[in-house]
Parts: sequence; C-alpha cells; structure tokens
Amino acid sequence: MNDEDFLRFFADAVGAEEGSVTLDTQLSTLEGWDSVAYLSTMIYLDESVGVAVSPEQLVEAKTVADILAFAHSPQ
Repeated sequence: MNDEDFLRFFADAVGAEEGSVTLDTQLSTLEGWDSVAYLSTMIYLDESVGVAVSPEQLVEAKTVADILAFAHSPQ
C-alpha cells in the first residue's frame, strides 16, 4: 500500500471526494470521520498492510498522516 492508495480508500471511507483528502487533512474537519470510518480504516490497514491499528491510536490521530505513521510503525 502506498500513500495514494490509502488516500483514495480514506476519502471513500469518510465520504469525501477523491483528491480532497491529503496527508495534512485534519480528521476533525471530516464529517464522515465516525465510528464506521474508524472500523473501515482498521480493517483496511489490517488486510492491506497486515498492521493492527488500535482504536486508541485512531483517537490519538489528528491528521491522515498520523494514521499512516501508526500503520508504518513497527508493531
């Protein structure tokens, strides 16, 4: 998974237009960043990257880049 793949997935998960979400996007500005998007993101990262990101990590995340940092960090 590269960043562009994740951004496409993530925009869809939060109901945003493709290309409107960047790594710097603040999660608090996304109406669709809800419990369904949390779960979808956790499943996507587990299945695509083999990384288990916890709900606590997602709550800590402030930007899309923060989510990717958790996904790229050693478990």
